[in-house]
Amino acid sequence: MPELIAKKNVNLQLDAKFHLILLGLLFSRIGTNIYTLALPWVAYNLSGSSVIMGTVFAVEMLPFVLLLPFGGVLIDRIDRRKLMIFADLIRIIFVLSIPVMFWMDVLVTPMVYIVAFLASTLSFFIDVPLQAVIPQIVPKEILTKANARIQFIENLSRTVGPLLGGALIGLVGVYNSLLINSFAYLMMVICLFLIGQIPRNNEGQNAEKIWDDIKKGFLYLWNRWDLRIIACISILSNFGIALVMSTLVYYLRDILNVNATYTGVVFASIGIFGMLGSLVVEPLINNFKRGYIISFLPILGGGVGALIVAVFPHWISTAIGFGLWGGSITTLSIILNTYKQESIENELYGRVEGSLTSISYLSIPLAGLIGGLSIQGMGSLPTYLVAGCSVILAGLLAFFSPLRKI
Repeated sequence: MPELIAKKNVNLQLDAKFHLILLGLLFSRIGTNIYTLALPWVAYNLSGSSVIMGTVFAVEMLPFVLLLPFGGVLIDRIDRRKLMIFADLIRIIFVLSIPVMFWMDVLVTPMVYIVAFLASTLSFFIDVPLQAVIPQIVPKEILTKANARIQFIENLSRTVGPLLGGALIGLVGVYNSLLINSFAYLMMVICLFLIGQIPRNNEGQNAEKIWDDIKKGFLYLWNRWDLRIIACISILSNFGIALVMSTLVYYLRDILNVNATYTGVVFASIGIFGMLGSLVVEPLINNFKRGYIISFLPILGGGVGALIVAVFPHWISTAIGFGLWGGSITTLSIILNTYKQESIENELYGRVEGSLTSISYLSIPLAGLIGGLSIQGMGSLPTYLVAGCSVILAGLLAFFSPLRKI
């Protein structure tokens, strides 16, 4: 009996930590979605160029390509909770610097590039450690349920954040919106403080050279056929969705003449559809092979969603198509994250995920640059059709590979 009581208390303690993470994540992601809407708005206000807007998006993604293998080593070597707290505090400072520089009348476009790069770098040191921490506090048997809850919070914030961001930009201006965004990030810091210590891995004490650790992550990835296929799927999916994300503010604002509030509604649609996806992912997994779900989500979501966005130039149809598309990709992420957490040793997770993310994000800066040039030169129809084809190819790759059988 005492053993049962002790076990129950341990579970309650883990539940409390997990729900604190969910609470902090909700505020953090709401802030990020305000930031995602506001920063392109700032860039466009300063430059009036869709190309500049697209390249700002590309610069935001560069850290995921250039620095992540090294970052993955740090995540495995040092206290993940302290790393997340430190990264979030510094990120707050950088986000605050945009409105401060504007009020001082010294804000120029190159500074937006710098802040975009640094804030994105710090976001990695929050997002990937969070994925690595979850298996440490959640029993393996309920990882899918935990990841579904995380994705539900992610998509709730994708709904609330853009709606709030669009309303704030319209009511108090884009720079005051970034100020409010910083307070949302601060709530994540507070929740991480309240969690308390999380057990560290023994591997973190290893005195291997950093370069050897980086190679270990890439070699582990290369030696796993399933992770190689996941990397290719991610490259194609990321290219497609990045073509849309890098141009969406320009498309809505300049081509469809949509105001900030309705732009927020369009961005929020991905959260609404994503919440639906997080609710149905467990029944899907219980009734179908994960490999088939991984195959058909990009094909159906990417194909139908892209067609709606490309062919029907109205903000409502854009919201529906973008939501269907993004929601499918979000649901796909739940399945892939759970699969990686189950199959990658936790002490290696940071290195392997850093290597995988850096490879899979290779296409995003390219998509940001191409998107800005394409939508201004050729228009939205061919740009978004190409984006949809890229995501459909990701699904076809999964279907015609051994990944279909997992």
